[in-house]
Amino acid sequence: MTILEGKVAIVTGAARGTGAAIAERFVAEGAYVLLADVRDDLGEETAARLGANATFLHLDVTHESDWSAVVEQTTAQRDGIDILVNNAGVLHQGPLSSTSEADFRRLLEVNTLGPFLGLRAVVPTMKAQGGGSVVNIGSIDSLAAMNGLTAYCASKFGLRGLAKAAALETGRDGIRVNTVCPAGGNPEMFEPWMGKVMGFLEETLAYNNDRGIPGSVPVESIVDAVVFLASDASRHVTGIDLPVDGGATAGCFIPGFNTL
Repeated sequence: MTILEGKVAIVTGAARGTGAAIAERFVAEGAYVLLADVRDDLGEETAARLGANATFLHLDVTHESDWSAVVEQTTAQRDGIDILVNNAGVLHQGPLSSTSEADFRRLLEVNTLGPFLGLRAVVPTMKAQGGGSVVNIGSIDSLAAMNGLTAYCASKFGLRGLAKAAALETGRDGIRVNTVCPAGGNPEMFEPWMGKVMGFLEETLAYNNDRGIPGSVPVESIVDAVVFLASDASRHVTGIDLPVDGGATAGCFIPGFNTL
């Protein structure tokens, strides 16, 4: 028996990248998955590739009406919702001086408001059926801040606070709310800034390599953490931040110091 056998899951931002990888593993683990995204054509293609246990639904996570429609369609098809993965997210890189009010608002709306609306939409259904699991995709930058990421860090730190408060509020209804905090994910998020980042290649490589387990975290490891928190294997785990970061937030690795 697979670990998510018979579960019904909604995964946001599932048309590509980390969300698509989560949806694919969920299907392999026995779940029926609703892939939700604003990229309709790509989402339809991804759902078709995953087979009969995957369906695509249009969802702009910043619109409460879209959330209501997705929950209504999901419960009409499957009678319940066991798992919500708040994966949809956007990135902005730049210092305060080049981060506009519009940039800041967009990140807060997608990365923080979106999961809030998702929680509000699914909690009544989960409560009525006796429980469920909500997994938010945070970031290493929601545990430790970084210069040049003011808007992104603010939105992801807010996501962690939302999850902890919601975990306390819904735990007695059998609903668990947790956050996975990876040092990696969808490379397409970084694509608009890759040209500039390449100008700091040495510093970027040092950032990735000066940790307990060097290098970027593969998406498979992120998915492993999400599957654990979505499944009944974590039935007494709620309100946590699970770093999947190779030990980056554990402290500093200084080459040579372990040979002193």
